[in-house]
Amino acid sequence: MDHPERLAVFGDIHANLPALEAVLRAIADMGITRAVLTGDIVLRGLEPEKCVACVRATGWPCVEGNTDRRVVGKKVKAGTHPSDMRPGTRTWTKTMLSEKSLNWLDSLPHLAETTLGSHRVVAVHGDLPGLEGHSATDAQVIATMDALGADVLVTAHTHFAAVRWIGGRLMINPGAVGEGAPDDQRPSWAWLEAGPHGLHAAIEHVDAPLAPPRDAAHRKGE
Repeated sequence: MDHPERLAVFGDIHANLPALEAVLRAIADMGITRAVLTGDIVLRGLEPEKCVACVRATGWPCVEGNTDRRVVGKKVKAGTHPSDMRPGTRTWTKTMLSEKSLNWLDSLPHLAETTLGSHRVVAVHGDLPGLEGHSATDAQVIATMDALGADVLVTAHTHFAAVRWIGGRLMINPGAVGEGAPDDQRPSWAWLEAGPHGLHAAIEHVDAPLAPPRDAAHRKGE
């Protein structure tokens, strides 16, 4: 009997190394060996360089997130005010990243695609017109999937985990690894499975409060 094929999806790590390592352990514990990452590797958390190194070591495809783009594009000027160097800010994050890591972040594509069984999976960060927030209409989602040629659309950005079926096609947001909500600080990720009975998807959480609320992590100027 053929075993179902699985693919993990996760992102919005935000330089939170303990949360990232916990999710990677959970993926390995489920025997999943393939994944696609949805971006936002850095910014606001305290381990940007180690998180980039950890993600690169997996060899899994990863798309560019808006925070990755903001850090790469940040210009650090001489005489930067000390308040701009608070841990987690854009300026601080950029100074904590090696040139190698910055170049890798700058090279990330806007989308990544793979296959799962007979299904074409396309991952984007989710800050596309019509996909920001979780209020996109069915018509907007299908139009985006048609334009991308996707049977499954993996999106992120909102930190709102959701599995959404539209006419037999799937849109999934795995939530956030590195930042949680005041009432749920568990790192979130998701997996897809293609087997004899079709496509299945599920949201998972690491059972530990490793993801601080975004509001608590946010600082002016990030």
